[in-house]
Amino acid sequence: MNEKEKQAPLPPLPNTSDFCLNVPLYQSFHVDETNYAELREIRWYSGHIDCYCIGCNQPSVFHTKKDMFGVDPAAKNYLFEHIFVCSRDKEHKLVFYFRIHNNTITKIGQYPSLADLATVEIQKYRKVLGPERYKEFNRAVGLASHGVGIGAFVYLRRIFENLIEEAHKREMASSGWNEELYQKGWMDDKISLLKHALPEFLVENKSLYSILSKGIHELTESECLSAFPITKLGIELILDEKLEKLERERKIQEASSDISALTKKLKSKDS
Repeated sequence: MNEKEKQAPLPPLPNTSDFCLNVPLYQSFHVDETNYAELREIRWYSGHIDCYCIGCNQPSVFHTKKDMFGVDPAAKNYLFEHIFVCSRDKEHKLVFYFRIHNNTITKIGQYPSLADLATVEIQKYRKVLGPERYKEFNRAVGLASHGVGIGAFVYLRRIFENLIEEAHKREMASSGWNEELYQKGWMDDKISLLKHALPEFLVENKSLYSILSKGIHELTESECLSAFPITKLGIELILDEKLEKLERERKIQEASSDISALTKKLKSKDS
């Protein structure tokens, strides 16, 4: 571990849902008398979490299956688990294991893995990413789930850059396009030039690129891991917008074809 990593403060304690579904294994969080209330909420959590159910192959609501006994969270060293049961099928479960040790809490195991859960959820983006970029998105999720934050950021930034390049290639053929101006600009400038060809969310949140770049060059592994869920969500929102556009175009094409066929049918009937 380098000096920068040693000096980096531990991130604040996440809520139970984030801890289970977004935080990678072996990322530790500091606990002491200042956050025992939050720690007890995690230890004795009795609510539900929304998550994709691999068994049902669709999103579901999982409810806690809790033991009513156990060590108080203020104790120094012990293990505990959380089991969540799918509301559709009680045989489908999520299991998470935690360790409290030396004033830290760490998730030390889970089933299904973060990568398994995320891979299922991001499959819908294959059609807008293409095979290569989709593999990179999978790699980003897999690396983050194994505690490799900087490497995950590298793949997310590649996806972001590819989204910009796709729009660039489309705009190059348009009249009045200034390629020299585009090539001389920073990423913010390029996004501004391409704003009419890019998803609105990307244009409004173009700072996402600088966050990803800063993560690769300046942040620690733990800082990248803490920021990964929101950066991944940002990429997903951009892709969601592209999916919505594709679906709208599909419906328009289908409706136009059906209306044309119906018009011909009615005309032939009149004649």
